[in-house]
Amino acid sequence: QITMTSYTIEQHVQMIKLYYQNECSLVQTLRALHPFYGRRGGPSKSTLQRLVAKFETTGSVNDQPTPVRQRNARSAENIAAVSESVQENPRQSIPRRAQELGISQTSTWRILRRDLGLHPYKIQLAQELKVNDHRQRRLFADWASEHLEKD
Repeated sequence: QITMTSYTIEQHVQMIKLYYQNECSLVQTLRALHPFYGRRGGPSKSTLQRLVAKFETTGSVNDQPTPVRQRNARSAENIAAVSESVQENPRQSIPRRAQELGISQTSTWRILRRDLGLHPYKIQLAQELKVNDHRQRRLFADWASEHLEKD
C-alpha cells in the first residue's frame, strides 16, 4: 500500500532550514528529520531533492499554480455570431454553421447548448385523436378503475 504524504508549508520550511543547517547534506537532513517523522515517516531523498531544487529556483516552497490554457472559442463575439446565424437559418446543421463561421464543430455545439440553451429535437408524428376517441378513453378508464377496485 503506497500512500502519498503531503506536507504543510511549515514542514517544507523546516526541511529547508535543516538542509542548510546540515551543510546541504541530504543524508544529514534526513537523519535530522527522524525525531519529527520517525524512521520511516519522513520525506524520501528524492522528495527532499525536489523541494530544495524548487526553493533554489523559485525562492519559495509553495507549489506553483499550473498554467491554464486560454479558451477563446466561446467568446462573446462567437456567441453573438452563432446566435445571429441561428436567427437567420435555424434549420442549418452544426457542421455547415461551424464551417461558415470559422469555428470548430465542437465549439459551435457547446455555444448552442451551453450559452444559447438550444437543444436538437426531432419532430415526432402522433396519431390524430378523433372526437369519438375522448369518449372511448373515458369509458376504458372507468372500466379499468372498476376492475382495479374489485381486485
